[in-house]
Amino acid sequence: MEPLRDIVVGDVRSALFILLGAVGFVLLIACANVANLLLARATLRRREIALRVALGAGRRRIISQLLTESVLLSLLGGALGLVLGYLGVRALVAMNPGNIPRIGEHGSAITMDWRVLLFTLLVSVLTGVLFGLIPAFNATRADLSATLKEVARDRGPACVTIKSGRFSWLQKWRLQ
Repeated sequence: MEPLRDIVVGDVRSALFILLGAVGFVLLIACANVANLLLARATLRRREIALRVALGAGRRRIISQLLTESVLLSLLGGALGLVLGYLGVRALVAMNPGNIPRIGEHGSAITMDWRVLLFTLLVSVLTGVLFGLIPAFNATRADLSATLKEVARDRGPACVTIKSGRFSWLQKWRLQ
């Protein structure tokens, strides 16, 4: 006697597990690439972050800003993944070879339900937070004095305009 699940799924079960593993590795590679891009971007923004810290922004505020950018980027990636997944499923159903079990008449049983949307949302938020924390912590650990001295050395004297009410002061400063 053979279980009904094995009869219905048949030979496709092992192919689906291989596909699941491949998709998981693609997601891992994509997350690592995005984390690398976020690290590079945070490195390029170290002058801006150092200036924000010098002007009084706290480490927590800067980390929350960088994490917000990371999570927003991952949510946009998740939404794009949902659209591409929907189009890919429709393309596979259109090329139905006839031996795919449990897809219904013309693929009517294949839909994106709330579980797919919830999983995509959770994975997007988790990858945004996990892969955004490292660049955020690295960006806020920069040596403030050395970074500001490097800015002054590269660009010479800087001009800062501070507006308060109707008055405007132009203050020139140079870090030595």
